[in-house]
Amino acid sequence: MDTKSINWKLYKYIKNEHSPGGSGVDLSTAKVMLISSAGAYLPTKDKPFNASNLLGDYSIRTFPSSTKSLDLDYAHNHYDQTAVRKDMQVLLPLEHLKALVQKDVIGAFSDIVISFMGYQPWVGKVIKKTIPAILETVKHAGVDAVFLVPS
Repeated sequence: MDTKSINWKLYKYIKNEHSPGGSGVDLSTAKVMLISSAGAYLPTKDKPFNASNLLGDYSIRTFPSSTKSLDLDYAHNHYDQTAVRKDMQVLLPLEHLKALVQKDVIGAFSDIVISFMGYQPWVGKVIKKTIPAILETVKHAGVDAVFLVPS
């Protein structure tokens, strides 16, 4: 993508004035969910993210944590997908997290994975659309912690 041709004035920026914090979580007893910005989705269930939109796509997709790599596709124009298409564990480490459950490092692993397209330049929309959708899914799943794996 030729960034010289992008009208950067289209992007609205927000200055972060506060840094949220909270108490820690004992992962050995926690139910954990994976969240990835890889733009992964199930083509049999969902439409792809709008990867060509210069202002980003602020929606989320969910899929079962039992999903096989060949069942997923990726809609994200802002990273090289060669590695994730060869081995999804680089951006969706489902098998690694399940192994940590078997070793009692993590208490349990959520049945649901959240994915979004990480190219989201309009922070206001992230705050008003993406984050509330993620929080609703996380709360409904009853998890104690999440692992965010960026693309």
